[in-house]
This record gives sequence, structure tokens and C-alpha cells, in this order.
Amino acid sequence: MYFDTIDSTNKFLKENWKELPSESVVWASKQIGGYGRMKREWVSPRGGLWFSVLFKPKNRPMNPWHYVRLYTMAVKDVLKKYKLDTIIKWPNDLLVNNKKICGILGEGIYTGKTFAAIIVGVGLNVNNRIPEELKNIATSYIEEKNKELNLERLLKQINSTAYYNYYIKYFKNNTISIFTKKWISNLNIRNGDFIKIISQNDEKRGKIVSIHGDYLEIMFENGIIENVYAGEVSLRKESE
Repeated sequence: MYFDTIDSTNKFLKENWKELPSESVVWASKQIGGYGRMKREWVSPRGGLWFSVLFKPKNRPMNPWHYVRLYTMAVKDVLKKYKLDTIIKWPNDLLVNNKKICGILGEGIYTGKTFAAIIVGVGLNVNNRIPEELKNIATSYIEEKNKELNLERLLKQINSTAYYNYYIKYFKNNTISIFTKKWISNLNIRNGDFIKIISQNDEKRGKIVSIHGDYLEIMFENGIIENVYAGEVSLRKESE
């Protein structure tokens, strides 16, 4: 389903999920109300690839973070075919030389206390030029390679890779852990790395003890070890 301009592809699916089949895709040339994790504004001009996918899985894992990981891996694989190497920033971004090229948002829809559907929103900078004030933290395919990609073809390649290479193969209760380990091996952090943890209220520094799908086990500077969950913080990797 294509729109020239929309407020948010995720919002559209949240409002219409009951009427649409699983694996429905909504794509727009421009979003005027795009948002990311913690409801941060996501600038979505023409030239980028802005889309959302609806999942109403039966007998498959229902954790929204699995579906975020699904699309980080798919986008990474497809960009590699176009000679652009990326690395996954825990938990939901793709970076090129420490600059953000893609952000992925997973949202769950509940009926009562159980998940009824999961929506994954993908924002990928492709043919859009990055404003000067953001060039130190963001990039796009055209900024890196100085050439454009066909957005419709790219969309099909990403969804096909997500579905056939990962979803069908790994999204079962007895194999999802294999997929999570594969995802962890593609992250920009490792056990023992020093990181800055940024929440809405404060910043802390610590050392990674162990990495898991939904959380990190962190030893803070005061020696206390705590679990830090993906939905609550942002990370900055530090050299020391």
C-alpha cells in the first residue's frame, strides 16, 4: 500500500491493523509525523525509504524486539549487496562510520494483556541528502556512494530478505535464540566494552558484562551490576 505523503506509516497500521492481513506493507514517499523510539521525531523527506510492516503471527514469537532485529539484519544484508557496509547499534539502528543511516521501531498492539499484532517501522536514508546540521551524526546511501537506488526495488528486496532468510527460517520458538545470537554477533558492542547509557533523566557510564536480545547486563562505576532494557535507554560506545 503506497502513499505519496502520510503522517506516519506506523500510525496508519496502528489505526487499521484489524482490517489488514499479516505481512501488509505500507510505504510512503514522505512522512510528516514520523517518529522513532521514545517518540523522538524522525525527519522523513522525499528520497528516503519510509515503510511499516504488520505482523499478526500465529505460533511464532510475539516479542516486538524480535521483529526489530529481523529488519536490522535484512536492511544490513541488502545494503551490503549495494556495496555499503553497516553495523548494528544496539538495539535498533544501523550505522555507517558511526553515522546513523537507518532506524527501526517495533510497536506491539494488545487485546487485553496479550499481543494481537506487531508493527515494524523502518526509516532508511537512501536518496535523501542529509542537512548540514546533521551530517556529523547521520548519513544516507547517496551521501556515501554518490548514486541513487530504486526505492521500490529496495523495498521488495528488504522485505523478501526479512521474510525468506530470517522470518520463515528462525521465527519459531525452538530457533529464535539462534537468530538472536546471529544478531548479537553483528552488533557494534561486545562484552567488556565501556559505554555511556543515556535515559530520559540522566547519564551513566558502565562496562558491559553480557549482551542479550532485550537487555544488557552492565557493571556501573559504583560496582553495582544491573540489567538495562532496550526500551528505556540509548547507548554511546566509549573508548575507555
